Amino acid sequence: MLLLRLLAYAAIAFTLASVSAGAQAKDPKMFAIFCDGPYALCIKAPCSKDIVVSGGKQTVECSCTVQHGWSMGPAACIRRVPITGANGVTKLMSTYSNFYNGPNQNMTCKGSSQQWANCYGAPCVTDPNDPSRARCTCPVRTGEMVTLGGGCDKNRCGEMWSAARPNENEFANNNFFSYMTKNYPYYPVNPPAKVCGAI
Repeated sequence: MLLLRLLAYAAIAFTLASVSAGAQAKDPKMFAIFCDGPYALCIKAPCSKDIVVSGGKQTVECSCTVQHGWSMGPAACIRRVPITGANGVTKLMSTYSNFYNGPNQNMTCKGSSQQWANCYGAPCVTDPNDPSRARCTCPVRTGEMVTLGGGCDKNRCGEMWSAARPNENEFANNNFFSYMTKNYPYYPVNPPAKVCGAI
């Protein structure tokens, strides 16, 4: 009974943390907690251009990958433990790692009207048809952004990507690499992604 109660509390805490993190678009410079476990990785994810407006907030759905290992996120590790429901769908959080840095470069898209998705800390659910994929609900931001998506093709800046502001992206890249090489030197980690600068 006690175990079930603790699991229920963890589920509630996770849900509240996920919704809060997603709605407020956390800044990784202020919320950067390292955990080892399953997570959704969205830094190069394509997102729907169909913006959903609810409660004055704009969100889009992004197609992310489910990864296992170390990641950096805006919530305590206990609040990032995935929860699988009776329907087999798992709830988890979108956090950051540099897993995709190797073959990909940072594409910068400028312009005050540039729209993109901020998935850091966003709530996600696994795809029932493909557990290696996750659908994440991410708040929409406007302005200059950096993403690993788009293949450094400036013509693709008009698409909706999961991304970050330039200073947030720089911090996440450098902080993840620095922390992991210092604390877990034998863990495979990619260096900060190179910049191709689309436009």
